Amino acid sequence: MMNPIRLISVIIAVVLHVVALLLLVSEQYEWLAIILHIVGSLAWGWGVANFLPLLQVQAWWLPGACALIFPVGGLMASAALIQLLRLKPPENNTQRYVIWSERSQAEWSATLPAGAPGLSIVEILQSPRTQLRRNAILALRDLDPQLAIPLLRKGLQDSDEQVRIYAQNILSTMLERFEGSVKELEQRLVAHPDAVIAAVNLAEQYFELVYLDVAGDDETAAHYLSKALALLERAAEREPNDGRIAFLGLKYSLRARDIVAAQRWLARTQRCNVEVQQVLPWHMELTFLEGNWAKLKEQFAAFTQAGYVNRRIEHLATFWNRVDSAKA
Repeated sequence: MMNPIRLISVIIAVVLHVVALLLLVSEQYEWLAIILHIVGSLAWGWGVANFLPLLQVQAWWLPGACALIFPVGGLMASAALIQLLRLKPPENNTQRYVIWSERSQAEWSATLPAGAPGLSIVEILQSPRTQLRRNAILALRDLDPQLAIPLLRKGLQDSDEQVRIYAQNILSTMLERFEGSVKELEQRLVAHPDAVIAAVNLAEQYFELVYLDVAGDDETAAHYLSKALALLERAAEREPNDGRIAFLGLKYSLRARDIVAAQRWLARTQRCNVEVQQVLPWHMELTFLEGNWAKLKEQFAAFTQAGYVNRRIEHLATFWNRVDSAKA
């Protein structure tokens, strides 16, 4: 409900404006018309202040200044301005998707809901807007180290000093937590040497140290890979039918470029009935290391005929098909 004093002020303002307009029309006492117009406009501004949005109540001079345009006409313009200020902005229900991926927008935009905007994290880190890059780096704190560490290394090369500082601090914190989890798993395995799950988890952590290039030099990386494979061998002895252990052994031995070990682990995945779609990309990598091009061609054909979805393999298959076409 409107304050009675402010209501009186509005009524007085309207009366003063009407009198000022009549004096101007009659071309008499123009000086008095100007005074009445100014006083009426100030009274109007103070009187209608309660109709302004909460954050603008103190700006009573705004409708008063608008009322100074012309007697009576200024009041109408001021009322229109107040109504405009009271309008609520349209609600923005748009959801923005940030894709933590190294692929360009063209590759993943089809997977988003229709009309949903999004940005690849690499595209954000390459943005010319410094604050946007800073926010992107800070958001990496909430990601798994496997996803965040490669992106944080990109941040260390940023042109903005603040981005580099954020990236270094977050990276150091992540590596400390990562190394702490490795030590905790090592201690757990010492206390329970027969614990298969702990052995597999520790093997995965050793591999991540290599994969994320945390190990440092090649010699240290090879050492961690050998420790990971030894743990998997030990776990496989206790759980010979565990397909996950066999698959990890195949994956890690390929990273170590140990063809003999990879062949052995591949045979174990087949005995454990691991899905062909899961194993085939790694089997193809083993075939490549063996230099068996005819077999690799057959595997590409089998992959295509089976309709498996794997972007990396699809690109390689396209490349090999082009090579064959060129030879033909």
